[in-house]
Amino acid sequence: MAMIAYQALSQKMLPLIRATYNNKFFLWNMFGNIGPLVFALFAVPYIYGHSSKEYVGFITITWAAVGYTGLFDFGLSRALFYFAAASKFNQQTDLEGAIRKSVIFAIGLSIAINVLLFVCEKQLSASLAIRSSDQLAALFVIAFSLPIYLVSNMIRSSLEGLELFKEANIFKFAAYISLFVCPAVLISVGDRSLAHVCEAYGAVRLICCLYALTQLLPRLVERRIPAAEQVSIPIRQIIGFGGWATVSSTISPLMVYGDRFALAYFKGASAIAIYALLQEFIGKTILLSSSYVTSMQPKMGYLAEGEAIELYRREHRNVIVFSAIIYAACLLVSPVFVAFWLNVRIAEVAFLAIAMSIGFMFNSMAQAPLAYLLARGHPRKIAQAHVIEALLYFPLLIVAAMYHGVIGAAVVGVFRQIFDYGALSWQIRRQTV
Repeated sequence: MAMIAYQALSQKMLPLIRATYNNKFFLWNMFGNIGPLVFALFAVPYIYGHSSKEYVGFITITWAAVGYTGLFDFGLSRALFYFAAASKFNQQTDLEGAIRKSVIFAIGLSIAINVLLFVCEKQLSASLAIRSSDQLAALFVIAFSLPIYLVSNMIRSSLEGLELFKEANIFKFAAYISLFVCPAVLISVGDRSLAHVCEAYGAVRLICCLYALTQLLPRLVERRIPAAEQVSIPIRQIIGFGGWATVSSTISPLMVYGDRFALAYFKGASAIAIYALLQEFIGKTILLSSSYVTSMQPKMGYLAEGEAIELYRREHRNVIVFSAIIYAACLLVSPVFVAFWLNVRIAEVAFLAIAMSIGFMFNSMAQAPLAYLLARGHPRKIAQAHVIEALLYFPLLIVAAMYHGVIGAAVVGVFRQIFDYGALSWQIRRQTV
């Protein structure tokens, strides 16, 4: 029986290995998404060992805030990815005009958000359980830097939609590595100001944005055609796509990181230090599957529907096998590795590591249906699934965090991730029947 199982696994793995080796876009995505984690393996223990749990807990919140600044772009980054990919099929599409309109809209939106945050400063401090002026200053630095984050995300998404994954992932590598390197460097010189960390994040992102812009502009110039031949994309259409994507991109990160904020509110920031670092470590492995499916997403967008669904089914099978192997390894290895990594007892991290490995396996598998629905222009279906998911998840999370702490939050998170995969897969089956 063991030999039969081994042969069956080998037969399933061979197509995945072959597809991975031949997929240069995936390899560049791996560089941009996974490369920074090599630095994190050294930087995070240093940060954890040379600062307070309060500092570490709040740093993980800034990672969430910076990582999900796209929450505030009304889905325009995802819309530009979609229209950039579609423009490869229809060369008359005025992609440059769509990017320009989106950037102007995002800058105006950033100004409005900053005004709102300034007016609601006291309410913000109370709702997020902010306990020092340095923590509040750090969040305001991120808010003031919001135009840089939004515009850079749009430029990067446009590069990816045009299948310029090399350029997009050089941007990613530099931007993501700063999340770990900046606080480590500042701590090494005796600076433990959270505001200074966020200032460094903004400066690095500005440099990355300028690099990405220099890579995108020549491609846009090459595609220019007489105005009479251009097919303009109205801002209403961009916001229409982005509006539904916004529902999803608003709810999804709140569900992903909502447990940290709930635990910090009920138990204090120090209670989430190990929980958040485990979540970052195990959760980052999802970048393997997202790197793989993102490399296919533009093609699923511009191929004919029959070819696109056939590509999706083939790659979905690969992602399932990929995820099962990766997270089986995480389930077995992560408790021991994280205990050694953070110099804590295995008993402190074992249950959380196992629960998060199971949950993120389903989250990893969900990347395939998510990418297909976005590629085919169906953000509404994703939004509907995430609204139902959120209505079920948040009440359970609040009760679990209040009465059962990190264990309760982890268990509820696993059930949320299982539901997420099932709901997105069902949307595709309903569409293709």
